[in-house]
Amino acid sequence: MNEHSDYEAGCHIAVSLKEFGFRYDDQAEPALHGLTLDIKAGEHVAIVGASGSGKSTLCQLLHGGLYRSGEGERTGELTVYGMDPGKADLAEVASTIGVVLQDPDAQLVQGIVEDEIAFGPENLRVPPADIAQRLAAALEAVDLASERGSFVCRLSGGQRQRTTIAAVLALETPLVVFDDAAAQLDPPAVRDFALLCRRLHAAGRTVVTASGRMDDAARAAQRVIVLKGGTVQLQGPPETLLREHAAQLAAWGLLPSHARRGEAPQEPEARPGSAAERTGQPLLEVKGLTFTYPGSQRAALKGVSLALAAGERAVLLGENGSGKTTLGKLLMGLLPAPMKCMWWQGQDMAKLPIHQLAAGIGYVFQQPEHQFAAATVWEECLYSVRAKLGLRTGEPIPTAYEERARSLLTAARLDHRLDASPYLLSGGEKKLLSVAAQFILPKKLYILDEPTAGTDYEGVDMLLRMCAEQSAEGAAFLIITHDMQVAESFASHVLYMEEGHLEAENSGIYHTITVDNN
Repeated sequence: MNEHSDYEAGCHIAVSLKEFGFRYDDQAEPALHGLTLDIKAGEHVAIVGASGSGKSTLCQLLHGGLYRSGEGERTGELTVYGMDPGKADLAEVASTIGVVLQDPDAQLVQGIVEDEIAFGPENLRVPPADIAQRLAAALEAVDLASERGSFVCRLSGGQRQRTTIAAVLALETPLVVFDDAAAQLDPPAVRDFALLCRRLHAAGRTVVTASGRMDDAARAAQRVIVLKGGTVQLQGPPETLLREHAAQLAAWGLLPSHARRGEAPQEPEARPGSAAERTGQPLLEVKGLTFTYPGSQRAALKGVSLALAAGERAVLLGENGSGKTTLGKLLMGLLPAPMKCMWWQGQDMAKLPIHQLAAGIGYVFQQPEHQFAAATVWEECLYSVRAKLGLRTGEPIPTAYEERARSLLTAARLDHRLDASPYLLSGGEKKLLSVAAQFILPKKLYILDEPTAGTDYEGVDMLLRMCAEQSAEGAAFLIITHDMQVAESFASHVLYMEEGHLEAENSGIYHTITVDNN
């Protein structure tokens, strides 16, 4: 307990909402409306909803940041341990409510892992000896003790996510909110995260998780609150919801589609042959690639070799920090390629300018907003077309490109959000938009880094259907993911990376994958 322990002990309700609503300034419909619910002090609650359901908006309102930013209008009442987080003193809010956002980079402010974790307690004037104790405990809780002196920018996406979790744990707030905090974690880390939530709950903390699926974190909660359209549709113990409402949860994209009674798992379409059946020169070839970041004593990649031909669908699995994203950035030219290790259509990639690689290779970042460049969804989808044709915003686009953009945005179910800001989309919608924007100009190879992280199952199905259409036209894919649905239903072959080494099959942290190519 922190200095507010006496006050918190007297509060039986941690979070209270009464006819609460919130509408963003640029949207006609409210993101949340009519929310009336209580979360008891010491309760473990999971908020589950598909992309656009309002769960992330609610998480951001619980610590007051969204309201203070002036991005919208709220109605009704919201209190956290008796205070209004949007109006209370910031120090009181920070010492009472800890929130881990979807995008770890939006919270990271320091260069070194241990500095990041100590930053919050230092600003709250916690005594140095206590900070040291909190730092050690937080690092241990997220299994990052070996990285305490590492540069945050050199960590994998999952490791950065664990750093933000540790930074919030170090605040020792009575309420901890995790907004899709497990989305970029590998399977062992996801299981550890669910156990961490249970330990926090057992220690008397109020724990709220939010996710787009009935995942391990949701199943570990005492109560699940299902949001749809910005309001509560269902709530109750997870085992009760799964037993009595599985078909409804699947229809809303919170369970796989085959969870509907009587349905078998669905696949986007028949998949092409595996790498063993490759004929002719591959599009991409890597031989003995080793890479070490400047200033690092440890190689991120060690002797990696692979090849991809037109139409192949490779899925790359591996633990956080194993080197997957580093490989993807090297293949795209975002990191300097070593000489005579990587070839694109027979040419040494170290000698090719990035604009030449970008003409044939599409790349989607882990955090899609890092590559957004336009003010609206429509213009974002057409941004690369304008760049290619030398057109300014507002100048007419050739009809064929407009038709392709409308088709892609309809497939992503974003055709009703054409005038919306890409930055105000839900996490899952941002992923779909970033993929559609890459598909607008057909490429020979697409590299997608965690494209389904934080996405509900319906969003995964939509994304894989979009990818399957491009694959049918001959495009190759390398999808970096922890999502087994992607590996099982899309891959022509599965690769596994472990400590910088690339293997042709996984080593056990993921269950065995058998790919049917018939």
